[in-house]
Amino acid sequence: MKEIVIAEVGMGSFPNALYYKDQHGLDIIGIDPNDRMEGYAKDSASRAGLLSNNMGNSLRIVHGVSETLPLEDNSCDAIVCTLTLCSVTDPIRSVSEIKRVLKPGGKFLFWEHVLSQTDSKLANYQIEMTPSQVKRADGCHLDRKTGDVIRSAGFQSVDLQYMELEKFGLLNPTCFGIATA
Repeated sequence: MKEIVIAEVGMGSFPNALYYKDQHGLDIIGIDPNDRMEGYAKDSASRAGLLSNNMGNSLRIVHGVSETLPLEDNSCDAIVCTLTLCSVTDPIRSVSEIKRVLKPGGKFLFWEHVLSQTDSKLANYQIEMTPSQVKRADGCHLDRKTGDVIRSAGFQSVDLQYMELEKFGLLNPTCFGIATA
């Protein structure tokens, strides 16, 4: 069975582990700048049954940041990034790095909260609150236009959706989708 290489950028405690649970032959590389998250990520993978012997999966946790991914060019079949690009130092560089490490035809799966496009009052409040949010929430920006960054990164195709969520306050709306390298 061919092994599929998937990198989770900003893996943290690996809350996405459950979404992989029925997959076989995955080489999952978790990339995070916070080394203290490794134990939590491994626990999540174990609870999801990802690492049982009959699954043929592996999990490696690597220290790194999205702006300089510690991976070779064209080395990943897929990259997963959820609620991470809001807190990176340079989102344009981060998405460029994601594209660099994807194999041709590889998939970038993303879900990020973004600046409101439909509610100018909310957007202005997100902009106003971003400096304090950055300080208290590990660099999280409320005013990013991440969809625009992904669309302009030169992917072969981008299937991006914008969605407004109820009762999510300043972490609303979101953009999500799949970009193909």
